[in-house]
Amino acid sequence: MTSMNEARFRELADAFGSDPSKWPEQERQMALQLLEAHPALRDVLNEAAALDFELDAMMAAPERAIAPASAEVRAPASLKLKGLMNTLWPFGGLWQPAAGLVAASAAGFIIGVTFTDLPTETSTTVNDQVTIVERALGADVEENFL
Repeated sequence: MTSMNEARFRELADAFGSDPSKWPEQERQMALQLLEAHPALRDVLNEAAALDFELDAMMAAPERAIAPASAEVRAPASLKLKGLMNTLWPFGGLWQPAAGLVAASAAGFIIGVTFTDLPTETSTTVNDQVTIVERALGADVEENFL
């Protein structure tokens, strides 16, 4: 057996905790004798006891550390409809994209009604359909049917 010194006493406390009954039997008696001879080593045991307490607390409820119980998972009290809307649409008020969509639809309708110079007959022929496609593509078309 080796002699016990303060460094080895600290190693035992760090490795096995503050309870000397958990220390190796070969060194336990020498460590207790050193503790009696040097009462300042109680601080080492107190530090080890604090660490033991924290580790025991963590091991007592490992499921809480991994995932909270369903009763613990709640929406924050401050979550209101406005907060939900800001979360879903962070780009400002919803009226802005809605107004843009209405304006674009109205402009398309007005332009479509105003600039239509297509034949007024209800039924179109193949030539009329070709004319529509050619005008849409920007081709020059003879206006023989107007």
